[in-house]
Amino acid sequence: MTKCPSCGYERKEIDEIIDASQCPKCGIVYSKWTSAEVRPVPKPDSAGMSPQNTGGGGFKDRLTIERLLIVAVVLVVSIVAVHSFIIPFVKKASPSKETQPAVAEARDVSFPDQKGLSVSDQVMRVREVRPLQPIESKRELSIADIIRQTRDSVVLVRTPTGVGTGFFINTRGHIVTNKHVLPGAGQASIKTSTGHVYNILEIISEDHQADLVIASTGAPPRESIPVSLNTRLPEVGEKVIVIGNPLGLEQTVSDGIVSAIRVNQASVHFIQVTAPVSPGNSGGPLLNMMGEVIGVATFQFRQGQNLNFCVAAGRVNSLHTGAGPSGDSSASGDFSAPEEKPVYCYADSSGKVSFVEWRTGMQVSRPDGSLDRGRFEKWVIEQIGGNPDTIDPEREARADLEDHRESLFRSMFPHKSVNDGTLTSAEKEYLERRYQRHYVEVYNRAVSRRNEAIRKYRFMMQQFDTYSAGKN
Repeated sequence: MTKCPSCGYERKEIDEIIDASQCPKCGIVYSKWTSAEVRPVPKPDSAGMSPQNTGGGGFKDRLTIERLLIVAVVLVVSIVAVHSFIIPFVKKASPSKETQPAVAEARDVSFPDQKGLSVSDQVMRVREVRPLQPIESKRELSIADIIRQTRDSVVLVRTPTGVGTGFFINTRGHIVTNKHVLPGAGQASIKTSTGHVYNILEIISEDHQADLVIASTGAPPRESIPVSLNTRLPEVGEKVIVIGNPLGLEQTVSDGIVSAIRVNQASVHFIQVTAPVSPGNSGGPLLNMMGEVIGVATFQFRQGQNLNFCVAAGRVNSLHTGAGPSGDSSASGDFSAPEEKPVYCYADSSGKVSFVEWRTGMQVSRPDGSLDRGRFEKWVIEQIGGNPDTIDPEREARADLEDHRESLFRSMFPHKSVNDGTLTSAEKEYLERRYQRHYVEVYNRAVSRRNEAIRKYRFMMQQFDTYSAGKN
């Protein structure tokens, strides 16, 4: 065996795969040191072939197979990495086919002479790029998200005659509400969701036919959070939400669906909904499931069940932008003179009557335009629960006492009968006081009911007379 003169390594049979003139360990060329110690290379045989090394052939084959396996494993890992990481990253980074801009054909565009430009009156060939308009697709929100997004825009409107609802239309403190909620700015105020109260300063614009007004308030910009309007009419069956202050219960939320789209004689669109609308809701926003205001809660029909109506937001937008004059007679259909328009009315729970020119459950005008007081009076009596003159507190108290005499006796003496003659004088006196107390309670309730009916009757008839005097 050959021994390396530099490192002393003794060459072995397994080192036959290394050139015989080099040291397998340190790699020096033996000839640089001594050519005498280099093993001579075997001469080829008579057939021109070198003699095979029978000792190292099997090792060479195994080494080749191992190298091929390593290369195969590296190739497989590379392919998996390319498909799993590199290709998705490239697809995400490159613009998709849908978002590529549409390139129009080149056309000649003339640029007129402009101050400050170095090129004037030249015709240049340009490539006009028009991006594709994306289809508007807004994500529906949950009711909780809509409330969080909108509640700060909704306010309680308080007037000397009652309460209603409104909402901010811009950051200048302007609100939208119903005209029957806010007939005038005097002594009226709003209360925001934060509890701050601001006076209503003036009525800026109004739409008599749609029962809408826009009023300015003293609310600062930080509290005047405007809603987002959508003037598109909703589809029947679409889910909606109403936020308001029914009977003064602030920030009350109700939901439902769109039942129908109605149009009255004045071409005002109303959205009929199943979301409950009670007195105090008037002027509140009707929202779709994207949190956009699509209408204003206005009135309900008491004669039916869950018949609630909201003015479509298109009318609000026109009033806000000044697209149409408020009370424009051109939108009043076939009626050319004010006195020929039919007059309708409705009332809230306090007895406040609103006279309007759009259809409700009660028409108070005759075909010639005059007002029918007798018909209105009958309607008022229905609204207050009957004629106050028919309420007799004394008769009601006596009848109620007779109906409950036995139950009152048993509540006092559960182990005795009404006809029991064994009651002592003290027991009889105690029982009589109990009868008297029951009589007084029923009597007082009847008196209160009659007085409230009389108050509402007089109040509602006075409103009719005032409206009639102003109309004439």
